[in-house]
Amino acid sequence: MSLLQYLDGNSFFHRMDPSMKFLWTMLISLLAFSVTNVYLLALLLAVHLLLIRVLANLRFRSFGNKLLLAFGPAAFFFVLYSFLYPAGRTILFSFWILNVSLEGVLFGAAVALRFPILVLTAILFVLTTDQRRFVYSLIQVLRVPVSIAYMLMVALRIAPLIEEEMNNIIDAHAIRGMDMYAKGVREKFRRYRLIIIPLIVRMFKSVGEQMAITLESRGFGAYKQMTFAEQLRPSRTDVLFLSAWILFFALVILAGFGTFGAFSNTFTPWGRA
Repeated sequence: MSLLQYLDGNSFFHRMDPSMKFLWTMLISLLAFSVTNVYLLALLLAVHLLLIRVLANLRFRSFGNKLLLAFGPAAFFFVLYSFLYPAGRTILFSFWILNVSLEGVLFGAAVALRFPILVLTAILFVLTTDQRRFVYSLIQVLRVPVSIAYMLMVALRIAPLIEEEMNNIIDAHAIRGMDMYAKGVREKFRRYRLIIIPLIVRMFKSVGEQMAITLESRGFGAYKQMTFAEQLRPSRTDVLFLSAWILFFALVILAGFGTFGAFSNTFTPWGRA
């Protein structure tokens, strides 16, 4: 399974209006950066995993090693900040010249938890969103200009194309007897160079030309008013789902669990007490 390719399905997230889903994705990303409480971030990650399994009907084992993109950097930054946090006062234990403090562990956990939330949100959006319906929804629901909507579609489409072309190049090298698992930094760099250079040439020469020909043959931008074979409108469930998360985001900020909590608490009764 390609990591960045739409998977057909009939789950709640598959049926959800793409524009509402896009706004929800942006809201979750903003929430992950705004929340500073490590326990709330852990709860948000747990809820996110539940949404992926229940409302999107996606199995985690189908992701395979691609989950390293979400949890690999998280583990690295947790260890890094646990040992190198400069303002730690409550020392848990010491190792050589390094001190592990409670403040460093909590800060590292808060930074680490943001990575899987952001990455899993992006994967969930891509796997459950048809690109054609996404562009239609941006233009019809959010009134986004056609050129900008098309650029967003190309940005989503180009990643699977790059992955597919890279796999084709690796298979071509393997058929010709090239060892793609060579040891040593210099040898690996040479192998990667033999993959990256054909990939760049292929993307610019073939994929770029194909997109340009497709746009010209279909008269992209020739008319100001576009017609659509499918009319998209968000359902009441979609609006309620997004509204519930907006309300949750507002409560988190007003309660002081987010970055802007110190400022918003000035205008709340419990903050002035």
